[in-house]
Amino acid sequence: MQVIAFISGKGGVGKSTLAANIAVALAQRQKKVLLIDLDPQNSQRLHLGLEPDEIAGLVREGITSSAIFESPFGVGFIPFGRVSETELEEFEAQLKQHPNWVAEGIESLSDSRFDFVILDTPPGPGVFLKQALQIAQRALVVLLADAASFATVEKIKTLVEDYTSGRTEFIGLNFLINQMPTSSKLGHQVRLALCASQPKQVIPVSIHKDPRVAHALAFERPVLQYDPSCKASLDIQYVTDWLLDCTEP
Repeated sequence: MQVIAFISGKGGVGKSTLAANIAVALAQRQKKVLLIDLDPQNSQRLHLGLEPDEIAGLVREGITSSAIFESPFGVGFIPFGRVSETELEEFEAQLKQHPNWVAEGIESLSDSRFDFVILDTPPGPGVFLKQALQIAQRALVVLLADAASFATVEKIKTLVEDYTSGRTEFIGLNFLINQMPTSSKLGHQVRLALCASQPKQVIPVSIHKDPRVAHALAFERPVLQYDPSCKASLDIQYVTDWLLDCTEP
């Protein structure tokens, strides 16, 4: 069972969208996939077809077999759940007291049930990212080809190193550029600078900026299902194959 944490140094980079779509792409390759939403925004429910009135999720049910929803797209997932501010504060306090809560929940599931577990974490440092990096074998850092995202690179690398210190099973992190503009000089300069500074860690394809991604979300479905042949879908398929090449013998 491979556990991959999707992380970002700042919000608005499309991390949750990519986590959902790569989970679906893995399922299309006959992999058994569980996606766990560790982000209080609870947005994975929008990508994976959960009923809008559903309030259940991670906070109330924990990481258990009975908490898993089966999406129409072949991916099992545990939403964060709709919670009040007080419930969120209490949950965060619980996680601080039990730093391996997420790891223990995942380990309690049968190893043979899932090939991949995808963890969607909120932007920046915090208790949810720390929990995810106590179990993940790989961190996939999503960023945009802009100066603001590039400025977070060293900080997020240091953060991951701190949170995974002593974990010999942690493979490392990789950077994935999302919403890459086709004709932006600055965007291409940022990508070149990232490849120069992190030559072994940049995933060798960027996800094109594609309006069909937003259209798909409006219909509450992954772009892979909405338009399998659009640029973003093809890029996501490539990244998924790259990920399988890196994680499978």
